[in-house]
Amino acid sequence: MFEKESFYPSAALNCAITDTSVSFDPQLPLGNKAGTSLSPESDRLIPPGIMMLKDGKMRLNFMAPGAQSVTAEVHRKIYTLEKGDDGVWSTVADGGCGGFCPVVFRVDGAEVLNPMAPIGFGASRPINYADIPQPEEDFYLCKDVPHGSVVQEYYYSAATGTMKSCLVYTPAGYMKETSGEYPVLYLQHGHGENEQCWVHQGRVNFIMDNLIAAGKAEPCIVVMNNGMVQKNENGVRVLDQTRIERLLLEDCIPFIESHYRVRTDKWSRAMAGLSMGSMQTSIVTMKHPDMFGYAGVFSGFVGPFNKTNAENSYIQLLDDREKFTQSFRVFFRACGDEDLVALERFEADRALFEEKGLAPAENSIHVEKMYPGEHEWNVWRMCLRDFAQYLFHE
Repeated sequence: MFEKESFYPSAALNCAITDTSVSFDPQLPLGNKAGTSLSPESDRLIPPGIMMLKDGKMRLNFMAPGAQSVTAEVHRKIYTLEKGDDGVWSTVADGGCGGFCPVVFRVDGAEVLNPMAPIGFGASRPINYADIPQPEEDFYLCKDVPHGSVVQEYYYSAATGTMKSCLVYTPAGYMKETSGEYPVLYLQHGHGENEQCWVHQGRVNFIMDNLIAAGKAEPCIVVMNNGMVQKNENGVRVLDQTRIERLLLEDCIPFIESHYRVRTDKWSRAMAGLSMGSMQTSIVTMKHPDMFGYAGVFSGFVGPFNKTNAENSYIQLLDDREKFTQSFRVFFRACGDEDLVALERFEADRALFEEKGLAPAENSIHVEKMYPGEHEWNVWRMCLRDFAQYLFHE
């Protein structure tokens, strides 16, 4: 059934579509004939959990012979899968506008991961997802251009008292060169994610490769840290969203600047983040305008959550219009026009900037953009694509 129905447009074979962080690649049928032991019958094939069809549709499959019911949630719509004689539950779902599309499977009412579908991270847990080809959007695909590298580095963090890791993207040619220094973008993910997400879900390396090859962005290094920094509180490890400040300034930046050929002036250093990472970006860059010359706030927050918190001192920078303007070459804010998580706060920040005389119409460094979409990777990919084109120009 699935062999006849499957349809793979050329874009679906692009590794920017099939690459995942914790699942095998590519997603192909499995069975004993392929040397696996997943199926007791020698002639049974287990189909991929998600198969691309035409017109943005996808077939969802789940192998669960003993289940009583299987459903899948896509774009907040619940689909009921039908059980086949081979124990595979299946249905066809609409992927909407395509791109990154979370898929939540439930077996007998319990949310479970489908091991035969791509797996990533979101909402504080592993998730299944599809990356549906978008014929009109190819800026994040792996193209035939010079490619950079992504490596994982480990360093000791005095701020947390633990070993930490970060992912580092270096542009094409960096590894072969022995001289030449590069600017750096420190790029943060959102709540419930990790440093892997900007690569496997955001496609930062392909976005940067394509922009640099087209002459639209300056070659730079991109550093991605895990922003879910924890602290010990009465013997329990709890999230401290603000501790990324110390992690970056005291640990990560010194490590990068001692191990990579990078420029160290503020105009060669940028920070950006999505959602929780946008709040972290606002705090770090506005508290330390001597360190960062560019800030990118994606689907997120400038104004403080808690107005009585001493950590909110960073917002005082907006009271000095001249100092704020001189502190950054670009202060970039963007959001999805249907974002149920951040749009209200984004509009509140817009009013705050207008109150301070810092609206984009009044301030040349302030860039504001709205994109079609929700609180999702399709928006954040576009945020990065556009923000990167503002960076590190003389």
